[in-house]
Amino acid sequence: MRICIFILIAFLTGCTNRQTDINYEQILDVAEVRHHQGESLSEDVLLSEALKYYQTLEPVDSTRLLQATILTAYHYWWNNETEKSYNLLEPLANTNKDVLYALFDLAYKDNNYNTSYAYLCKIMEDEAERTFRNYHGMAVLNFFLGNQKECERLYDELPQYIKTPADTVLYFEKTLPNHADALSEYGKQERAIELQTKVLNYFIGKDNWYVAKAYLSLARYNILLGRFNKAEQYILSAEENADEYFYSNLAISTYMQQLKSILDYAINNHISVMEWAHFGNTLQGNASKNRDITEAKREANRNLAEKNMQITIQRQKDQMLFLVITFILTLTIASLLLWLRNRKNKFLEREEEIDALRKLLSESGDSNKNDRFFKKILLQQLGVIKIATSNPTSANLELLKKMKKIASKEVDVDTLLNWNDLFQIIDYIYDGFYTSLIKKYGAVLNEKEIQLCTLLKANFTTKEIGVVTQQSVRTIYQRKSTIRQKLQMPEAEDIATFLTTNYGDR
Repeated sequence: MRICIFILIAFLTGCTNRQTDINYEQILDVAEVRHHQGESLSEDVLLSEALKYYQTLEPVDSTRLLQATILTAYHYWWNNETEKSYNLLEPLANTNKDVLYALFDLAYKDNNYNTSYAYLCKIMEDEAERTFRNYHGMAVLNFFLGNQKECERLYDELPQYIKTPADTVLYFEKTLPNHADALSEYGKQERAIELQTKVLNYFIGKDNWYVAKAYLSLARYNILLGRFNKAEQYILSAEENADEYFYSNLAISTYMQQLKSILDYAINNHISVMEWAHFGNTLQGNASKNRDITEAKREANRNLAEKNMQITIQRQKDQMLFLVITFILTLTIASLLLWLRNRKNKFLEREEEIDALRKLLSESGDSNKNDRFFKKILLQQLGVIKIATSNPTSANLELLKKMKKIASKEVDVDTLLNWNDLFQIIDYIYDGFYTSLIKKYGAVLNEKEIQLCTLLKANFTTKEIGVVTQQSVRTIYQRKSTIRQKLQMPEAEDIATFLTTNYGDR
């Protein structure tokens, strides 16, 4: 039965776990990768479901809960639900740096530079967060906020905060180009050219994207200085080094077209409509192409998600069916084993009880001893002696049937045994034992207990008593214990001996 209960618990647990078959960890990890690659999370609709799951999960997985919260906030932001995004993060801003970074990033993306600056200042209250990357962010924000002196000071001091190879990469990819552009904005073109030339020399032969971008910046600085021919050379160099990514970047490709138009006007006092029309058509074509590709990807993702959902549902159904079948089979096998074990135990008990009857029968043949004489009388009342003394060859089977009926309680021995006659025989054989017992303890012992005492006096074993009274061995032991308590005798003392010594055979 314990096995069945265990199986039932396992089955119910398995059914409950089917509800969490969605792999939320994988959903978060995939979204995390896409987020770091700068891709939109607008289509990641399961992020909010993942957040609900980790909000109710016990025990709490704080790492996954934080990840789900931040990614869901970005999902809202990508869907233009800015308020929901901020409302999700702001309650955690005072206790978690990762949330502060997310708020800083979102505010910067929204061009809310004052708010972004406030979040970054809060982040850098922690000395451990005073890193090169954060100081770089401070310099950029001061530029957009119009704080020229603070912006220049931060850019000038930034090299001293470089600690890692990643800092060096950031320095040449963004910090130094931004510093040069800021100086150009403040009218310091020569210094800007000097810094941008460092960027150019660093990336030549390494990355054409940054080389082309540096050439464009140098072209702008020279336009501002009136060096149009030199600026034109830099634009040609930018075009020579521009790669596919360069032209696919709308901001940088528009920037280059603007510089070409400005330079055309400065040299030729002319702005080419054809050039802009060609540029516009190219942009529109690329936009349409990208839109079609994006829509195709979304459709493919939707179809894939739908198929995955169908597969998941079918898998859950198959798993549920397998669990049900397994549970039913296991329960059936367990029940069968339990039934077989009980049947075997009952069979062994019947065999033991029949052996007890056989022993009684064999002992009853000697009538010289008082207890054996009494057993013979008792067996005669049960009808066993009569069958045994009839035709031996044909009676054996009948005797066995009779014994089985008595052992299996198909025959009620109370209807066969005449205890009044048996008590008189006990009195006759054992010198008034029954009369003495009734006189002393008739008011204390009940009928069954008196019967047990007389059988013990006749030297019946516990198993034999169990057979002739159709009681279990456990019940007989309990009755013995009760008799000892009523007679106020030690638990280990023999009842028949005690009664004989004190009140019998006198």
